[in-house]
Amino acid sequence: MKDLSKINMEQDLRKYFGFDAFRPGQKAAIRTLMEDRRVLCIQPTGYGKSLLYQLPSLWTDGLTLVISPLLALMRDQIRHLNERFGIPAASINSDQTAEENAAAQRSASQGRIRILFVAPEKLDNLETYEFLLGLNVGLLVVDEAHCISTWGHDFRPSYRQIVNAVRSFEEKTPHLRVLGLTATANQRTEADIARQLTDPAGNPLKILRTGMDRPNISLWVIPVQGTAQKLEVLEKLVREAEGAGILYCATREGTEVISEYLTEKNLDVVSYHAGYDSERKRELQQAFMEGTRKAIAATNALGMGIDKPDIRFIVHTDIPGSVTAYYQEVGRAGRDGLPARGILLFDERDRRIQDHFIRSALPSLEDFRTVYANIRPDEKNALPGLFAVKVRTGLHPTRVNLILAELTEQGLIKKKLVSRKQVYCRTEKKTAPDLTRYTNQNSVRKTELESMLNYGRGEAGCLMQSLRVALGDDHAEPCGRCSQCRPDVFPSDFAASFTGDAARWLAERDVPISATKIPKMSQGFSLLNGDLRAPLFVQFMRQRAENSKGKSFPQLPPDLEKLLLRKLEFLRKRHEFGAVVLLPSRTWMQREFTGNAASRMIGIPVYFDLLSWKEMPAHRQGELLNNDQRRENVRDKMHITHQLPNISGHGVLLLDDYIGSGATLKEAVRVLRRQAGVSGEIVPLTMARVRWRLGARGMI
Repeated sequence: MKDLSKINMEQDLRKYFGFDAFRPGQKAAIRTLMEDRRVLCIQPTGYGKSLLYQLPSLWTDGLTLVISPLLALMRDQIRHLNERFGIPAASINSDQTAEENAAAQRSASQGRIRILFVAPEKLDNLETYEFLLGLNVGLLVVDEAHCISTWGHDFRPSYRQIVNAVRSFEEKTPHLRVLGLTATANQRTEADIARQLTDPAGNPLKILRTGMDRPNISLWVIPVQGTAQKLEVLEKLVREAEGAGILYCATREGTEVISEYLTEKNLDVVSYHAGYDSERKRELQQAFMEGTRKAIAATNALGMGIDKPDIRFIVHTDIPGSVTAYYQEVGRAGRDGLPARGILLFDERDRRIQDHFIRSALPSLEDFRTVYANIRPDEKNALPGLFAVKVRTGLHPTRVNLILAELTEQGLIKKKLVSRKQVYCRTEKKTAPDLTRYTNQNSVRKTELESMLNYGRGEAGCLMQSLRVALGDDHAEPCGRCSQCRPDVFPSDFAASFTGDAARWLAERDVPISATKIPKMSQGFSLLNGDLRAPLFVQFMRQRAENSKGKSFPQLPPDLEKLLLRKLEFLRKRHEFGAVVLLPSRTWMQREFTGNAASRMIGIPVYFDLLSWKEMPAHRQGELLNNDQRRENVRDKMHITHQLPNISGHGVLLLDDYIGSGATLKEAVRVLRRQAGVSGEIVPLTMARVRWRLGARGMI
């Protein structure tokens, strides 16, 4: 590390970043980090916390390692560091290909970069972890540091490994500098972070806290009832808003519904969520960053770290899980200091989504026992990897990851590399797992959700003040600009303007089936959305199979037949089909009717028995507990019974009654590609879309 007295901080700030002056508190924070080595910085979103490690990386002996869950932030910062600031940087994360991660590792090991970003889940990988420990790290940055605290609103088990990494780096580098960054830590979370990041000698961590006011942001709460009202309010808000914005949604489905509706209203809005492949996410983010999109409807997979200073509005279309998460997300608006709005569309019934998330995040003692019992060699004496544990247990994949991390942390199991594959085995320790962290976190989340509901109801008074108080800002005063402080300037005509247009659109909306690269399948559609439980969906599901009294319905309900013919006409104009192929089914009573209708409409032959089960799956898909089990249930069980006549490169319309996990549909596509030699498009069309429970049997 350079001698601080010989560093001209302002000169380097101008030279590398083009800034004439530091923002308030930045220079003092950097000086504290350089002199005292351990700092926790708690500042509002948009205060330039990234500079606190970017600038010192120029003076640090060794690499600056940044552990951050914000993949969007990684992409933005790496581009800026490399292209604008001339500071070489790279990242290792799950959104990149294996080749991209390998290139980043080579650059780091060869000393060709100053800053390396790493996603926390990569620390759970033994190979990556050992690689990182072999680097010469001079500054270790824990971004979103509240995640290491059980008392934080966003505690993540993979962040437990960060503390272990800090300890390991300390053994190698006694003078290691450690910087924790967060915008959302109350006093209890702050104390817990400080305890974990304090150095082995017990020297106290320096804590720098800034007032949490965002004086350029006006906060609104708009009461709504149901999805249809939300859509109409969003259309009005987005159409009238200046600049670009983010529409945060609690679910992936929500992002797609909103983007489709607003697009049909001639508003340039796209959806973004973790279900999209890495390339698609990069394209969406880049377009939004460049200002070519009016808004992006996103889950929190977009990350709070998207580095776009001129976001003029943030709308939460569902209740967030906590006041602290809400503050962090709404804080993406107006980072350029110009006026911006943060708006919550408040429907009390939306708490059901967050209640579900809270329940899903709390593993039971029985869940721990189930996972532990399945950490055993198989019949070939091979130890299980992650995929095997998921298939064996049937638990929700997120819960399996959580429990494996916790069992490892508590020393009940350990990770090993066998032929470069990470596997798990038991240790000699036999004590029962301690679930205190999760009971604490469950209590925190319930309390945080109630605070968020109070915010939405208006029971907390001034909106900005209530957020600041929740974050430990004891000097917060009423802001004088929110919908609570200034109801006179708050638009009150939203409810009066509802037309019912969105409700009609929802009733007729089909659901896209996402395209896949492996196997190669084009985007398709489901005609009915099971999430909405509309009368036509209920009628179809009741009539699709013979009932208990032996009554059958060989034809589709008339209204569904109309939807089918309309969608077939749409597809016929956009694709060159050569055949209609149906998935095998023993129970779908309208299978023949539907196949013949498609054949007549498009004018191509239909093949009812081309695809068949060479071996019946051991279970019905709805009886299984997670999608890993569902994939294994149908893998290599299907074949073709005869060759498909030459369709000259034309596509196949693939029909089925409903789609759940999509595993059966993808298996059919694989068979058509490999065995039937289909080279053209394969477009799926199902009558309905349902969602299977994860960790439990049946539909949601």
